[in-house]
Amino acid sequence: MSTGADDDGLIVGMIGAPGHARVGTAGLVRPGNVSWSLDWWIGADDRWHVPGREAAVRQSLVDAMPVVRTAMRVPGGDAVAFVGAVPDPDPVAVLDVVDDSPAPFVLALVVRDTCAVELEGTSVFVDGSRAIRLPRAPSRWATGPPDAVMTAVTGGDAADGAFVAIHDPAGGGCAALLFPVSHRTTFRAAIALDPRGMTSMLDPLTLPASEAIARGWRAQLGRGMRVELPEPALQEAIDSARAAVLLRGGLPGAPASDVAALEDWGFDDEARAAWAGLGRRARKQAARRDGAPGSWVTVRALAAAPGRGTAELLVAARAALVCERGDVVELFPAFPEEWRGAPLDLRDVPTARGRVSCAVRWHGPRPALLWDAPAGITVRAPALDPAWSSTEATGEVLLSGS
Repeated sequence: MSTGADDDGLIVGMIGAPGHARVGTAGLVRPGNVSWSLDWWIGADDRWHVPGREAAVRQSLVDAMPVVRTAMRVPGGDAVAFVGAVPDPDPVAVLDVVDDSPAPFVLALVVRDTCAVELEGTSVFVDGSRAIRLPRAPSRWATGPPDAVMTAVTGGDAADGAFVAIHDPAGGGCAALLFPVSHRTTFRAAIALDPRGMTSMLDPLTLPASEAIARGWRAQLGRGMRVELPEPALQEAIDSARAAVLLRGGLPGAPASDVAALEDWGFDDEARAAWAGLGRRARKQAARRDGAPGSWVTVRALAAAPGRGTAELLVAARAALVCERGDVVELFPAFPEEWRGAPLDLRDVPTARGRVSCAVRWHGPRPALLWDAPAGITVRAPALDPAWSSTEATGEVLLSGS
């Protein structure tokens, strides 16, 4: 799975908007800069299913973008939770829980590790802030210590009267809000990403679904360097890493490696903003490049490693795609043998002289290179034809393929 993961889960958020959340491997949502978290349990025909205790839980990203999909097996199908983030009208995480099974189930949204929970209509106030907006009021509820809430929910003893607010100064309070969900339908809630809560009475049903949020991320990636590779798994890993670094670059304390990747892949505005937050040593680290061509063996190893989606993957891939040596730009300094005969595209590659684009097409065993580069540079493609070079700004050439 391509991720922007760290030890605390996958990050979801927006570019240039405050707040983010982390989604754990079992789908637990932790908004940034608050102490509480939101879990989801499913009451199916056979029993209650808690993602953190189930073996049949799978997690992935929607279209390799920062939209997390967590699926848990229930009788006849899955319960699937999607989490993505949108900036308007408030910065919120959109939580969609889909009953992808032939039977209805009961969804429990469980607020954990909180000092206080209050319910006003379809607004849930957590620790004094309007933290969650619901599409409708819960049908039943349970509050108290976590074990007591679990016992009440799974034992069928959740209350159905007026909600009683909970107050636990120690921060160990728990509240479960129960909702019936029909088969093949979606329950949607909004979770505040700003620790001050939501300022608007937004309707969760008006917010975009996960697929639309992923499309928005794809559109954002079009601002930087793009690559189309003939290796789907590697393409997905690189695209996911681009989105993850673009997201992390806007968070406080972005590391030097993220800033280097933002620069390498042409996200200039985000790179400048993140650069301002670096200290002297980190700036030296972010600016360091050895100028050597990259290795696809290294790139593939980084793409396959646990926690992939890293800045290191992007920096290594960039070095394998384009290498700058003064006024010389080497396109595809490394070229896997198994890619021969397959088309490749590079668009808007940032260099010291300006942006470079190129494409490789094939005439039998020989590659045809099309390029568009700034004036004043020499273009080479050493892995495709070590003898060829050109100082023309644009052109097309049939290379030897050796």
